[in-house]
Amino acid sequence: MKSVLWAATALVMSIGAANAADAVSVPPAGFVWTGGYVGVHLGYGAGRTTVTELDDYSFSEFGDTQFKFNSNGFLGGVHAGYNWQSGQLVYGLELDITGADISNTVANSMIPGANESFSTRIDWFGTARARLGYSVDRFLPYVTGGVAFGHIKSSYDDNDFVPGNHAVADDVVAGWTIGAGAQYALTDNWSLRAEYLYVDLKDSQGSFDGFRYDFDNNVHVVRLGASYKF
Repeated sequence: MKSVLWAATALVMSIGAANAADAVSVPPAGFVWTGGYVGVHLGYGAGRTTVTELDDYSFSEFGDTQFKFNSNGFLGGVHAGYNWQSGQLVYGLELDITGADISNTVANSMIPGANESFSTRIDWFGTARARLGYSVDRFLPYVTGGVAFGHIKSSYDDNDFVPGNHAVADDVVAGWTIGAGAQYALTDNWSLRAEYLYVDLKDSQGSFDGFRYDFDNNVHVVRLGASYKF
């Protein structure tokens, strides 16, 4: 999936570069999406964290070394990009940065009564993506994909033996994203959008007392936005 995503991103970027270099293109019919834009977006994120004990220490009496839990929260941010158009084909590049409160703390349900917990918090993330759409005048459905990055703090807390004993992973990590959306131009400058992104961020690790813990995080993002085209 990652290799396909990178290949698609590279393809769109090369097409855009060729068009910017005065390559021959088909004049668009109807609304013209070509141009730079900036905008804002608001939405909701549903995350999934998988904690893996890398040294085979069991989270439960049944020998489990992996624990999964969900998190969620609201988000909002800004985006900017540039579109090129050839006929009804619209392609471009977009950057965004999003503040978030996607978090949760849960008890270790694999050991009833244990004083152990797992937590995660994503407080911001961003993406750099290619977009490829098909214009139906002012309506533009599109697919998108590229790289992602963000700040995540995850932990495994075990107070059964030593109070405050915990493994914390507090890192800015990279990853990838893929998604789809639709945009509608209200005027020659203003447009509204609805978008879904799947964001998969690289694992981070924490440790204590010689035990290592891996935290894998991904997020399903749904957001609405408004953009102004120059």
